[in-house]
Amino acid sequence: MFKKNLVDKNVVILPPPNPKYTMRDWEHNNKAKARISEDQQKLANRVISESERVIDETRSVTDQWKKEADFRLKERIIDVQFQRDEIVKQKKDACLEEEALKTYRQRVINAIENLSEEAMILCQKCIILRENRVGVDLVHDYVDEELQKELQVIKGSQMLLNKVLEETNEQIRRLRAMMYLLDRDLSNKEKTLHIDEQNLLLKEKQLDMHVYEGNAPLDPFNTTINQWIQVTNRNIAATAKELNSAKPLRSYIDILLRQVVEDLETQVSKTNEAFKKRIGETRYAKIRLENLHRESSNQVNEVTRNITRLEKELADKEGYLALAQMRLANRAQRPGVEMCRDAVQNTLVRELSALKETCIKLSRMLEECKTALRYLLNTQMQQEEELNTKTNTLKVDEVDCMTVRQSLVFHKF
Repeated sequence: MFKKNLVDKNVVILPPPNPKYTMRDWEHNNKAKARISEDQQKLANRVISESERVIDETRSVTDQWKKEADFRLKERIIDVQFQRDEIVKQKKDACLEEEALKTYRQRVINAIENLSEEAMILCQKCIILRENRVGVDLVHDYVDEELQKELQVIKGSQMLLNKVLEETNEQIRRLRAMMYLLDRDLSNKEKTLHIDEQNLLLKEKQLDMHVYEGNAPLDPFNTTINQWIQVTNRNIAATAKELNSAKPLRSYIDILLRQVVEDLETQVSKTNEAFKKRIGETRYAKIRLENLHRESSNQVNEVTRNITRLEKELADKEGYLALAQMRLANRAQRPGVEMCRDAVQNTLVRELSALKETCIKLSRMLEECKTALRYLLNTQMQQEEELNTKTNTLKVDEVDCMTVRQSLVFHKF
């Protein structure tokens, strides 16, 4: 109610008056302000002097650390370049060795293919062709033995070559694995060189310089310097070990291929000599058979002529026999006492007996000659069959097999 009345009457409320100071207060205030100003000026001068000292000191320290960092960067770049050059050199040696191993592997493959597609097939073809011999010539002779030896030499060579091919493939695989590690290490070294070279080119007054405000740490590391060196050295040492393993392998392949060719050529030469010897024996046997066949033919002709003579003689003797018989028959018709055994009768009887004995001898001899002729003809037929057998054997060995074996030539793989 009271407040309402005051509002109605427009009463004005004035603030209290400002306090009054004495001259002493005024002088004291002025001195205090002056002393404070002088103290602040002294403090400011001291701060400025300290700032200049700190600026000079930090500038020197900053320059020293900048020089130290640049020196360490250059030193690091040289170390990385050295490691990179060592990796590049080792990788180059590994690449050259890999190419050399590939060449040697192809030589081994060519040798295996030559043995499988030529030597093996030709040898087996000769064995099959010799099965075409007939009769007694189908014999297991020393040519068959040499062909079997040749087949075993080829199979043995294939086994050795297949084994060394597997070793070569494994060596190439290991080399490639080491080259992969070298490539990865080399890529890392190149990236490191690029980063450090770029860092060396950076200047503190570049326009794109700014203070890092991220959350990731600026000094992470995965390995120590010794571990870093060991990784590269381990890769280089492992690659060198594989290179040292590859070179003896190539030497072994050289020796093996040379030995395989020498063994095959030696065995092929022995087999060819066996063929030549066997062909000579067969040809000699054929010539002997031809001579015997010629003699048998002459003998057949001679026996045939002899049979003809015997038949003629036997026919002639039959005339004499008929004459003697006719005379005796005529004298048997003598009358009475005239039928006496006189000298004529005795002679005719003895003649008839002698003629009969002669005919028997001639007939027996004729049968013997005919039997001998049959034997001769049978022998001649057997000789002709044997000659055909020998001719067939010569064709198989000399024409078929030796023609095939002319293609059995081994070159230095």
